[in-house]
Amino acid sequence: MRTEFYGKHCPVCRGEFKEGDSVVVCPVCGTPHHRECYAKENKCGLEKYHASGFVWKGYLPGEEPEITVEKEESFGEENTAQQDADMPSYADFLKSYEDRSPGADGVSMKELTVFASRSLFHYVRAFSSIRGFGGGKKRKTYFNICSGLLAPMHQFYRKMDLFGIIMIVVMLLPSLLIALNENFFLNNASFYYLFNFLNLAEQILLCLFGDYLYYRHAVKKIKSIREKYKDNANSDEYYAALEYAGRPSIARAIIGTLVFVLCSSLILMIPGVQ
Repeated sequence: MRTEFYGKHCPVCRGEFKEGDSVVVCPVCGTPHHRECYAKENKCGLEKYHASGFVWKGYLPGEEPEITVEKEESFGEENTAQQDADMPSYADFLKSYEDRSPGADGVSMKELTVFASRSLFHYVRAFSSIRGFGGGKKRKTYFNICSGLLAPMHQFYRKMDLFGIIMIVVMLLPSLLIALNENFFLNNASFYYLFNFLNLAEQILLCLFGDYLYYRHAVKKIKSIREKYKDNANSDEYYAALEYAGRPSIARAIIGTLVFVLCSSLILMIPGVQ
């Protein structure tokens, strides 16, 4: 059971959730239930509130919301609480599937989630942060370790082919320079350290800004596909085209990785490179 459910109440039996309880979540409002309670009712215990747009935010109707941030808390705690407030809840995540209202970027969260296709909980939170969830501050950074440590494979996996090729060139350029002028670099060892530092910096930047780059890629692709369906932009065919265009490709990731390895091998074959 997820820790955020500890001490909260089931809407059917009104009992608190405890460690080890089996919990199911309403797919409409996000309210957690004891599994046996949900099975007994065969529906959400708060179904009558669905029409009014009720969304579970940690408490049931009639309960006072819990105070999680005190005025006396430290700056670091305030910062963490603000970041949590800027992130969509599980219920917001569920509702995003049908949010077809366009944002300032001209596309809807529905289009973005369909295009992203996989790892949706991560990307809904990343896109919401980038777009400014709930009218909050917009951010260009959202941590994604795969974007940095698995480059360029991750970029090819997400069909960002041009960016993947650019990453191959950038990552292999130091090795190529060393291969073409080995004597110079042997006599200037500081350049080795510089290249290693740049490579580390590159990975960190991709971890921080990789999702923003993917977001811009997704927006551009979505608008391009929408042009082809401008007379039927809400059709199932349109969303199927979005899903197909954005669906991650393992084959691309493998081919991109093989190209990277092949280019690395060719550089090592240059005379004088050990």
